[in-house]
Amino acid sequence: MSEEEKFTEAIKAHEGIIYKITTVYARSEEDRKDLYQEIVAQLWSSFSRFRNEAKLSTWMYRIALNTAIS
Repeated sequence: MSEEEKFTEAIKAHEGIIYKITTVYARSEEDRKDLYQEIVAQLWSSFSRFRNEAKLSTWMYRIALNTAIS
C-alpha cells in the first residue's frame, strides 16, 4: 500500500477529529473549509514522520489542534 493510500485511509478513519477542531476554531463555513484543508496539508507534510509512538488518532488530533491554534 502506498503512502498516499495509507494517508487517505487515515483521514477517512479519523475525519471526525478534523471536523471537531474546525467546528470549534472556525466561525463561518468557508473558514471551516479553509481550516480543514490546512489541517490535511499539515497532516500530509508530517505523515512520513509519524513513528507510532502514540495512537494515530492522538497524533492527528495534536496536529489539527496546533494548526487551528496557529
